[in-house]
Amino acid sequence: MHFAAFRIIGQAALPDTRTRMLFDVFYLCRSHGSSSSSAFLPARDHQMSDWHQSEDHAERAERLLANGRGPEAEQEIRRAIEIDPVRGEWHAALSMVLDSMGRLEEALASMRQAALLLPEDDRTTASCAELSLRLDRPADAAEHARRAIESTDAEERVHAILIAALHRLERHEDAEIAYYEAQQRFEEMPCCLVAMGDLKAETEAYDQASWCYREAMRQAPSMPQLRSRIAAILAATGRPERALQLHLAELREHPASIETLLACGRLLVSMDRQPEAVDRFRRVLEIEPANFPAHWELGLAALALHRFDEARVEFEIARRLDPEMPLARRRLAEALLGCGEPELARVQLDEAADRLRDEESFEEMFNLASLLLEVGSTSKALPLFEQLAEKQPEDLEILRRLAVCRYRLGDADGGVAISRRVLRRAPDCIRSMHNLSVAAMEDDRIVSAFLWTKRGLTVTPSDPGLRRLRSRILTRLAWNWTLGLPTMVRGLLSAGLTRIRSIRRPGQG
Repeated sequence: MHFAAFRIIGQAALPDTRTRMLFDVFYLCRSHGSSSSSAFLPARDHQMSDWHQSEDHAERAERLLANGRGPEAEQEIRRAIEIDPVRGEWHAALSMVLDSMGRLEEALASMRQAALLLPEDDRTTASCAELSLRLDRPADAAEHARRAIESTDAEERVHAILIAALHRLERHEDAEIAYYEAQQRFEEMPCCLVAMGDLKAETEAYDQASWCYREAMRQAPSMPQLRSRIAAILAATGRPERALQLHLAELREHPASIETLLACGRLLVSMDRQPEAVDRFRRVLEIEPANFPAHWELGLAALALHRFDEARVEFEIARRLDPEMPLARRRLAEALLGCGEPELARVQLDEAADRLRDEESFEEMFNLASLLLEVGSTSKALPLFEQLAEKQPEDLEILRRLAVCRYRLGDADGGVAISRRVLRRAPDCIRSMHNLSVAAMEDDRIVSAFLWTKRGLTVTPSDPGLRRLRSRILTRLAWNWTLGLPTMVRGLLSAGLTRIRSIRRPGQG
């Protein structure tokens, strides 16, 4: 959408020049108490001068924006608005400038103002719907889209925005109805086909999704991202090589497509081709240095390749770009652990635990709890493992780690109870036997500790942990025997002497 288009819209929608001149005359008559015809010429000249000035500012803004000079373009279009604040197309143009600089909230506010000033034009309302959708406000997007669709001149893409908004609201039946309504108005509707394909892909109706994308490609062969969407379907149905070919074909036509580069990189990661994936992610950063997904994916790839220093750098950048990203601190902590910085990792993990969300996935909560246990933050790990054990009471790995938390926090009885519970389900669990042996040693039950160690070595004779533990137990037994022998001898002698004395006394008497 260009500035010129908005000027045409505005000129059609706003009152004509004669009406505005009459307003100026009315104002001058009230100000000066005169209806003299001499008031007409200055008013008209002044109005035309302002109109041309605002046009000049808008044209300069358009040129500046085309040259990538967004801040200067913003200044120019704001000057145009100061001169003519009721010109709806200027507010729409400001929205475009703000959008180009990533200031979507302000862009939406300006476009809403344009829609108020241009009530007969559906394009500003459609733009409000699109911006609302990009801001992840599907309810607002659906409302704006329905309002725009009421116009007989509404474009097909507005129907697609409505379908996408209803999809995000999980109103799938309403989205399908909106799709069928669009079918009644348009012979070709590639945008709606893509929106419906996205819905079907999410619900894993892959055949229907593939048909939608292929039909959209037939109707609009030059539409970007279609091959990438089909590639995602192929990857999801177990055909990654064919999916990769489609991604590469898309990149040949659109080599600077960030979405395709990211999708291609992720597919290569899933195919265990990390070095090639890294090349795609680095290409994204050449195009857009502050791209959060690219830094994130590079960090994950570096972690997988055990390049912990690189992963640390990428995750630190990602955390700065999106401080509210819940997983950033956890992945950074993993990188820090790989770099041999457990204390720094603990700081990140403690903060991540404090920011834990209610809707946290089971896998991520388990990962966080395990990392907390690894860095010694046992008090924060314990409640997480307790929550996990409530959700999965038969998961032996969770129970083992919960037992470790109890042991470390001094709750030996709780740890022993959980370890015995694990052994009832997995009689050959070496870790539980090891923990029970250690707990018995700490409670000075040396014989019990020896028996648990012996049982574990019967299952796995070469286990190094149990062998070391057996050596400690035998040393402890020998030491106890060495220290206890003199005491035992003294006790025996004392008992013997007492017995002898008791025998002699009756004889003497």
